[in-house]
Amino acid sequence: MKRIHFTIILLCFGMTSAFAQNQTDIEAISTTITNYYEGYIHRDIDKLNKAFDTENGTMKVPIDNNDLSKGFRNRYFSEVVPKWGNRKKLDSETLANCKLEILNIDVESSKIASGKMLMKVGDVTYIDILSLHKIGETWKITNKIYHVAD
Repeated sequence: MKRIHFTIILLCFGMTSAFAQNQTDIEAISTTITNYYEGYIHRDIDKLNKAFDTENGTMKVPIDNNDLSKGFRNRYFSEVVPKWGNRKKLDSETLANCKLEILNIDVESSKIASGKMLMKVGDVTYIDILSLHKIGETWKITNKIYHVAD
């Protein structure tokens, strides 16, 4: 009987430990996504570099023809992030109306994750689906696909 209680205690501890680890990962991933958002709207290259894997990461850019998707092309974050960071600053009214909603985060084994976010910038609302990987001890966005909402 003691063995069963000990097993139950170990299982509960393991689930609590896994939950705590998952919460820590979710918080770190939320920070990464927030760095992306803030870096994008404030044209802050340092925050963008914190968020993205600029060594190997890619973004899928839709190839459209008359509102019909023909596929996607890859753009490396190493070329995209500097462009975002060097764009003209947004005016204060536009910045005040920007919005970030993290819609979902799913973590697998504290190594890989996916995130879905809504980002409103001016009159444009983006829905991004992100792949994230823990590189060293830091969560980085390694892949991104997006849609401009109607």
